[in-house]
Formats: sequence, C-alpha cells, structure tokens
Amino acid sequence: MNAHGLAISEAAAGVAAAAHVGQCSTDAAALAATPAAAPACAAGVDSVPPRFDERRLRTALGRFATGVVVISTGSGDTLHAMTANAFMSGSLRPPLIVVSVGQRARMHERLMSAERFGVSVLSDEQEPHSRHFAGEPQSWLAPCFTEVEGLDGVVLLERAVARFGLRMSDRHVCGDHTLFVGEVMAFSLDERAPLVFFGGRYAGVAQAR
Repeated sequence: MNAHGLAISEAAAGVAAAAHVGQCSTDAAALAATPAAAPACAAGVDSVPPRFDERRLRTALGRFATGVVVISTGSGDTLHAMTANAFMSGSLRPPLIVVSVGQRARMHERLMSAERFGVSVLSDEQEPHSRHFAGEPQSWLAPCFTEVEGLDGVVLLERAVARFGLRMSDRHVCGDHTLFVGEVMAFSLDERAPLVFFGGRYAGVAQAR
C-alpha cells in the first residue's frame, strides 16, 4: 500500500487492507517471472537487470493514469470491500471484466471461493470511499451499497459512475497476484466524472463535451 492508502493495481504498490462495511437498505440496482537483463531499445530507456529497484519500478508503473474501483463480495454481515485500480475490460462477447488482486490480500481469499462479486467505478466525489476501503478508515463515512436484483450476494456502491454485477468466470495466477475474470450479469452507469489516480495522487478529469 502506498502512502495515500490506494491499492495501486496492488502489483505496483503493495497489498491494500480491505475493510468490512455496513450495508444500506435501498431499492434494487437498475441495472512476474524472474526478470532477465535486456538491452535498451533507445537512448534513455532503463534496462531491467536481474535485480532492480522495485521502488523505481512502482514509480514507473504509477505513471499510468487509472480510474479507481471498489471490489465487493458478500452482503449484509458478510459484506467485504477493497479499493483497487487494476481493472480492465476483457471482452464484449462475452462481456467480461478483469481485476487483479494480490494473493496476500483478504479480498483474494474471498474471491477464490466467491461465485459472484461486484465492481463499482468511483466518481470524483468518492475519494473518501477509496481511502476507506484501502485501509484508511473514514470514521464519518457511511458507505451505502445497493443489492442487485436477481444476483444474490452482490451489492454495489451507490453514486458510482459505473457498477457491474459479476459471475466468476475464471481465475489466473499472475506472479504474486491472481487475475479474476467476471462475466457481466448486470450493470448501470452514471454521468458523474470519474475519480483518477496518477503518480500516487488522486485527481479528476473534465468531462468531454
């Protein structure tokens, strides 16, 4: 985890501490192998020796601007959520998304046995939620999750810019992480601006006109 509490793709900045949360009662949602030395291809490009500076690598990975998501499993008393930014679209046919979770994270154990899970893409108003679910508790915050009709055990964060109810489709070990592939069973979207993470800091973006 970095100093800002965000699990920056976890591969890039360590393991996020997942947090247990409460659940609001609302209407159903509408819906790395051993590195080998390699010659630089151009002047100014760092080579990657067998042993390299991991801190510098994290900094390099952090140059890729991302959105921020909250992964959730369970509901009610079993609800568990974690902030991450290792999220991507995997396929449209079938509709698949992928999240990467460190094997030391508590969320990893949950996802290894989960049949369903949720992913909520945070808005630029939800930085406190990102911090909260990255192990930096916001005592004043009362996160509100919504159940997904027809998907038992899946809840999604309210006021997120996009929300996905997922069926676990596959799992792939990727070094010290696992890639969890979810088939989209339900989704919703909103016109709010997204939360952005870049270089260890939160930011926002101007909406396209």
